[in-house]
Amino acid sequence: MIKFYVCDTETSGLDHRHHEMTEVGIIRCDDRMQLFRKIKVTYPERASIDALKITNKTMKDLENGFDKVSVVKEINKFLEEDGLTPAHRCFVCHNAAFDRRFIHALYEEVGELFPAHLWLDTISLTKEYARKIGLHKPKVSLHAACDIVGVKKLSDAHNAKVDSRNCFLLHRNLIEEKKINYLPFIKTAVHSTQSEDIDMSIFDDE
Repeated sequence: MIKFYVCDTETSGLDHRHHEMTEVGIIRCDDRMQLFRKIKVTYPERASIDALKITNKTMKDLENGFDKVSVVKEINKFLEEDGLTPAHRCFVCHNAAFDRRFIHALYEEVGELFPAHLWLDTISLTKEYARKIGLHKPKVSLHAACDIVGVKKLSDAHNAKVDSRNCFLLHRNLIEEKKINYLPFIKTAVHSTQSEDIDMSIFDDE
C-alpha cells in the first residue's frame, strides 16, 4: 500500500545549494489533512529579489516563521501517523525535482534524512493528459495546468498553503476523472548515501 502526500514549497530562490525553503504545505491525500508552516531562513541576505516578488515577501518576512528543526520534527510526526516506511510514501508535487532538492536540503541542514522515497510530478501527468487530447507544447505552470485539466483554482495567491491545495485538486482530477495512469511516472529518490530498489508489486493494492 502507498500513501500519497501532495506537497508544495516556497523558497528564497532557485538554487537549493544557496537558497532556502520559506514555506511548506503538505496534504495527506486519504483524509485531506494539511500541514502548513512558514520557515525562518538562516541567510535572508541570499534571497533572490525575483523570488521575493513572486511570493510577495519582504526581506523582513524571511526572518519570521518556525525554526528548521521544529519544522522537520512536525513533518516527521505528520508522516509517521501513517505507520508506514519511507518506501511506501509518495510525495506528489508540481515540479517534483525542484521541491525534492529543497526538502532534502532542509533535512540535511538539521542532520536528518527525508522519510519518503517515492515522487510523482503533476507536470508529467498534465503533459500526458495534454498529449491524449492533442494539445501540443502546453504551458504547464500549476495555474496553467489547472486550466488545461479544468480544475477551478482556489486562489491565484502564490504560497505553499494555497498551491498545495491546488496541486491536490489537479492530482485528484488527473487520476480520478481523466484516468491518467500514474504508475509509470512514479520515481524513486531515496534520501540516502545508498540507493534502494523499490518492488513495484507494492502498488498492487492501489
